[in-house]
Amino acid sequence: MLDHITLYVGALVLLQISPILAMSLSADGPVGVNFCCPDEEILRLRKVWDNLPDWRIQAECVRKKGAKSMLDGVEISVLDIKNNQTQVKRTLAKLGSKMPKCGRGLQISRLHTNLYENAANRFRLYGSGYVRILTDGSTVAVDMSNKLVRPAEKVDKEDYCLADTWESNDSYGDDNGTLALSCDPCLEEVLCYFVRLYFIILTDRSRLLIGGRERDGVFVDNIVRIGDKNGDNEVNFEEFESKIVEYLKIAFNILDRDNDGSIDEVLTNEAIKEYSLEFFEQILKNAVEYFDSNGDKSISTDDFISVLRFNDRNEDGEVTIYELIGTSLINLPAPLYTAYTLLDEDQDEKLTIDEMLGFLRRTFTIIDKNGDCNINFEEIVTALGASNLKEDFQLGIKLIGQQYITLAKYFVNGFIAKADKNKDTKVTLEEIIKFADFSFIDRSIQIAPSMGYPNGPAFLYLTGGYERGYGPSNSWREQRERIVVVWLTTLNTFLNNPVYQSTPSTQCGLSGQ
Repeated sequence: MLDHITLYVGALVLLQISPILAMSLSADGPVGVNFCCPDEEILRLRKVWDNLPDWRIQAECVRKKGAKSMLDGVEISVLDIKNNQTQVKRTLAKLGSKMPKCGRGLQISRLHTNLYENAANRFRLYGSGYVRILTDGSTVAVDMSNKLVRPAEKVDKEDYCLADTWESNDSYGDDNGTLALSCDPCLEEVLCYFVRLYFIILTDRSRLLIGGRERDGVFVDNIVRIGDKNGDNEVNFEEFESKIVEYLKIAFNILDRDNDGSIDEVLTNEAIKEYSLEFFEQILKNAVEYFDSNGDKSISTDDFISVLRFNDRNEDGEVTIYELIGTSLINLPAPLYTAYTLLDEDQDEKLTIDEMLGFLRRTFTIIDKNGDCNINFEEIVTALGASNLKEDFQLGIKLIGQQYITLAKYFVNGFIAKADKNKDTKVTLEEIIKFADFSFIDRSIQIAPSMGYPNGPAFLYLTGGYERGYGPSNSWREQRERIVVVWLTTLNTFLNNPVYQSTPSTQCGLSGQ
């Protein structure tokens, strides 16, 4: 008797799952997909405004009497990936009602039920709320394995849905056709989102940075030179993002002073109050790596010849500093000429990495009075005071400096608190890369422009603005001239420090490790 019951139950289960098995196992069977909304509901798309560079679209299912998807059983063209992506006819079958859960990364595309028509066009719902055609030579389709095929990626059946009954709050677009909703994980993370946005701007949506094209110029060529991982003279988004993360990792390791894989030092504000020589050396070395177009480990006008060629007055294929600035270096104000001679030690109009590192290390030694291999804001002001900068100017610098230090503490502390997901007061590189709190970024964008504007009266006092500032004269020109003299005198005193004539110290920085 028990055997009969077991056999009966097994038969019922087999009958229930057989349609799904048929979808998966039969090459000629239907393609199972999730529908975005159940019956009696339709998909509603609306714009959401914030302070980030572009709008985002929010999708939700709302009740509508009599609404019913017509996709179940409809015949469409699908891709047969195993057979050179040929197009075959299959019917759609409903697996369930499930919408992908995502925020800013929501991707909405028009699904072509017939791939033979408009196969070169891909539709995407943009922030303005309507469907535009994006002619990028690709299309959004479903393949025989139930996956959504997007440019350069496939989306599993559990991570997308289809909707043929939908509405938008923008009157430009029509509400006809089938939409495919999926998530782009990159756009769900703050770092990846902004890197992607910058990459799109650089490439003008071509998805590739290509070296050697005159229209793109030396700056794109430099990105390709340092970012090309496979030697094809191109940089795709993955390579571009990898380089940005590489720079982030360098900064992270410098801030992680105890090498515990966390920048908990930032939580005590130590890492934003003072900076090591290593920090500045890494910035300098990466800047030289980027701008050194000809690979001679130096920076000169030769590295920018493609954009400076109009300054080549004698048309000899080279641009001298004289041709660039229109005067001889010796005619510059004495402190500026002194600064140049200290930087370009052999006067060959090329700043080598060794020359720049030497100047940086000497400057750091002058400011780092306590010799702890870190400099802070107070030490910078003290060094300027020792170079005879007037006390009222020191006061102005302190007022402006404290404003930005306070703002930096606010933003950094807020970011760290949000990034520390497990609340262990340890902020790892992974937590920073995966930071996804766009609401914090939105609030920060509101605060930064207003509170980040320099202290007006102090800034005008230090620069000789249009309000009454340094000196007794009512003449703006005379006032500006007096202020220029103050700054040049301070610079001259600073550069005449005997440290600049000595061998640079290797106690701190990269060479001291």
